[in-house]
Amino acid sequence: MHWTINLADFFLRARILGQPVPLLASFKLTYRCNLACRACPFHQRADEPGGLMGWDTAVGCLQELARVGCRIVVFEGGEPLLWRDGDRRAHDLMELAKTLFLRVAVTTNGTLGLDLPAHVVWVSIDGLPETHDRLRSSSFARIRQNLEKTHHGKILIHHTINRENRHELKGLMDLLAGIPAVRGLTLQLFYPYGQGEEKLGLTASERREAIETAIALKRQGYPILNSTGRLRAMIDNSWTCRDDILINVDPDGTITQGCYAKNRGTVLCNHCGFTPVAEAVGALELRPASIMAGWRTFISR
Repeated sequence: MHWTINLADFFLRARILGQPVPLLASFKLTYRCNLACRACPFHQRADEPGGLMGWDTAVGCLQELARVGCRIVVFEGGEPLLWRDGDRRAHDLMELAKTLFLRVAVTTNGTLGLDLPAHVVWVSIDGLPETHDRLRSSSFARIRQNLEKTHHGKILIHHTINRENRHELKGLMDLLAGIPAVRGLTLQLFYPYGQGEEKLGLTASERREAIETAIALKRQGYPILNSTGRLRAMIDNSWTCRDDILINVDPDGTITQGCYAKNRGTVLCNHCGFTPVAEAVGALELRPASIMAGWRTFISR
């Protein structure tokens, strides 16, 4: 009942009253990372001024997100589990956030342990072991070990399709099927930030083929949590973006409502690969499959 009332209030404010209420916050605690992934521009900014948030700034940002009505916070980086301020660590911020928001999640590279106090833990895996290791600093074995020993109840895989791994989704999901902790997989597509990351973008035909493959696997029963309709809309980005439902926090404490790429790279709508935004817009439009995708991702156990 609490979830129903909370989400009904959001839909009333955002859809009926037309208020620019953010649903989902991308909260970057730090640009520091223990990996140097080829698709990521953020670890390259680790030494910039403002590249690591302090405790007081983090608490202030969480309180501001709650004040403006945000419902879901996803901690990320860099690698968020590297974050420290004195004896405070990311776990403490997750515990605090759980008192302020409907759901709290974290996206991690999976190398530092997964028994975290967040409701949802996303682990980034970008291909079969050889490809993943080439893209993500030879980390597959460590991630698999942590997946096999975790007791967390909601582990999801975060998989970004790019030029090098675009044929490996089925093989990866078959491999992950033997790990009981993994509850499903969510897909995104590589986005060209233009901030020093490797050029791994898909051509239009590669993008179509990759998404159609994902849809076919979902229909076969593979636990891909994205809705079929929103995946199909990502083929040519034929969906209307409501980027005000997203709000971003960067390590210097800057809060920006709108596209995930704002202040983080060039905004290129035609190249959008941010499926969570497409899914959230679908839910706001009361598309049943998008509502169900959100429920399966954030609420159900």
